[in-house]
Amino acid sequence: MVKKSLLSLRHDRRGAMLILIVLCLPVVLAFTAFAINVAWMQLTRTELRTATDASARAASRMLSRTQDPDAARAKAIAVAGQNTVAGAPLLLNNADVMFGNSTPDPTTGAWVFTTQADTASSLNGVRINGSRTAGSASGPIPLLFAGVFSTGTFQPSKTAVASHMDRDVFLVLDRSGSMATGTPGGNRWVDLKKAVKAFLDALGTTPQDELVGLTTYSTAAQLDLNMSTDYNQINTKVNGKTVTGMTAIGLGLQSGLNGVLDTTYARPNAAKTIVLMTDGIHNTGVAPEGIATAAHNTHNVTVHTVTFSSGADQTRMATVAANGGGRHWHADDQAQLIQAFEEIANNLPTLITE
Repeated sequence: MVKKSLLSLRHDRRGAMLILIVLCLPVVLAFTAFAINVAWMQLTRTELRTATDASARAASRMLSRTQDPDAARAKAIAVAGQNTVAGAPLLLNNADVMFGNSTPDPTTGAWVFTTQADTASSLNGVRINGSRTAGSASGPIPLLFAGVFSTGTFQPSKTAVASHMDRDVFLVLDRSGSMATGTPGGNRWVDLKKAVKAFLDALGTTPQDELVGLTTYSTAAQLDLNMSTDYNQINTKVNGKTVTGMTAIGLGLQSGLNGVLDTTYARPNAAKTIVLMTDGIHNTGVAPEGIATAAHNTHNVTVHTVTFSSGADQTRMATVAANGGGRHWHADDQAQLIQAFEEIANNLPTLITE
């Protein structure tokens, strides 16, 4: 009789546990569904932020390069569509892309975006309204477990403003003896003079005011002109230079860095850029790699490099550009050199300012 009672008790306990599990299971499932929905919502918010930022950056760069709001709007819509939110492309209407002027507040340093008409002459920013709402082109996002919340959809919205800003630029140009090497255009120095002119002409078409200074180097470096908006004097100075001597790339870069940081001419809110050009191999003076690293990491100056001719040390100059947070271009002839300088001129900095 005792054995029977113990067996009956065990069965009763098992039955009670089954009842408890059945009662708790819906609660566990509800919490699981809730957690999955929250994770899904967070994921789609992140995707929407990424897509909106990417669209704003692309549109601002297009506006900077073309000065054409229609082209920038088309670029914004295209890039948004290349990014998925909840498994579907982010679709934008024309009204979701607005243009205006971004300026830093002199007191707080925060950027302030003011919407302007597409025809305004001072456009330097783009605002993108990215949304997955009932009124948006993409529509709301369905929740994975619709019964958990009172609604079966999620409707996030994100706004991003990307702005391209003014630059303080220093050209650091190689005038060593190898620049006298003959080319179909005359010689390498003649080719460079045409590339510099194309660079300055391209800057002259932008609504921003870029200050440009000049350093030339051979065995030693010379700061030829402090930064100004008088591009004619830069062309005149370059045209009057002769080429001779060795290739002290590091000394040239240091001179350019000193020039672009000179507070007498440099603007506190302008992005600072050095364009370092050579046709040869560093063979005297301090090495340029460490200077490029300090320029970028310590002074927030971007260093782009351009190599010209097959005799240039492309590997080293690519490293200098990487250390300086910039890009490296190589040109084999005059046309490619002009193209490289024009591309740098049109490669204005773009910031997410909101």
